[in-house]
Amino acid sequence: MLSNKLDSQVSLLDRLGDRYPYVLLLITCLCFSGNIVVGRGLHELVPPFALTFWRWLLVALILLPVCWPTLRRERRLIGEHRWLLLGLGFGSVTCYNGFFYLGLNYSTAINGAMVTSIMPLLIAFMAWLVFAQVPGRLQGMGILLSFVGILVVIAKGDLAVLMQFQFGRGDLWILVATFAWACYSIALRFVPPQLGGLTLVAITSVSGVVTLLPVFLWELSTGAVPVLNANSYGGIVFLALFPGVIAYLTFARGVASVGPVRAGVFLNSTPLFAIAAAVLFLDERIYEYHLIGGAIIAAGLFLVSRQRQTPSSD
Repeated sequence: MLSNKLDSQVSLLDRLGDRYPYVLLLITCLCFSGNIVVGRGLHELVPPFALTFWRWLLVALILLPVCWPTLRRERRLIGEHRWLLLGLGFGSVTCYNGFFYLGLNYSTAINGAMVTSIMPLLIAFMAWLVFAQVPGRLQGMGILLSFVGILVVIAKGDLAVLMQFQFGRGDLWILVATFAWACYSIALRFVPPQLGGLTLVAITSVSGVVTLLPVFLWELSTGAVPVLNANSYGGIVFLALFPGVIAYLTFARGVASVGPVRAGVFLNSTPLFAIAAAVLFLDERIYEYHLIGGAIIAAGLFLVSRQRQTPSSD
């Protein structure tokens, strides 16, 4: 019964992906903004790799019973693509999530946002390397505009903030995480359609937990033990459901519809959702630079969405 209900929801997701792919990508960014806020809030309670491990173990426990019929039916196809699927889990779970949380322990939020803002450029560069895809004129302008917009927000409209940027150990880990997500975005294009949707998220969660286990055990051996309370439990559940299941599902469907480059550009709207959440839930204020940067990012996203799908563009 539960499997049938979820299948119908995934079918609805496919229809939305065909008609409104950018809505799905904005949902991805909304969920990822929660990942930033909650992940930062838990960094003193749960070590980075423990947070990643328990989050994705919960995702696996939720999805495996639901996806088991499909996993059994497609076991031969899964076996044929085992290294690709293992790599997806390693790249998106172990490297992206684990190293991103690790980097936040040693870096500031401003530095982290500046490093991750290069993600659309990385994805575009890797798409050129792997698929020989050259961004179209509108797409290239959109990528640059969204990059400028995110820098305006991060720097609070002050060029001096950018000039004072210092690259530290935490920023290096965040850069590794950003590169890992770019690789994941490109690799999604090689996933067979039979393994899409919830099945892909389930496989990714399992392969991610498997590849993360040695690092998680090493972290435990150093004495980094989670503080177990209502906040840590609630945070892990939130991270599993929203930045985990929902975000990965909508992002994969968005990539299938519009390609990795355009999907990657939309990730630059994540800080805007994080700012909106801070205003709604933390009583923070919106300043002029938020509006200016947000308008520039929106203009960039509009240009990217207007680029026609061609072999040379995406």
